[in-house]
Amino acid sequence: MARVSATTLQKEFGKWAQKAITEPVAIERHGRESLYLISAERYQSMRRLEHRSLGLEDISDDMLEMIEKAQYGK
Repeated sequence: MARVSATTLQKEFGKWAQKAITEPVAIERHGRESLYLISAERYQSMRRLEHRSLGLEDISDDMLEMIEKAQYGK
């Protein structure tokens, strides 16, 4: 993953925006990651995954058996 300071990002936004098309760019402030610059395609993909829910048909018989046997609160 590429890394860039917020100051450098401001000065060279075009360069880093182009880089973010192929990989996430960590934006650092005071030496610590504070933001990420990602492509619209990657963002949309993450949003789709975030909203995906599993149905019973997505859960294997083995997994259902494990769930049934699970003990809660012990």
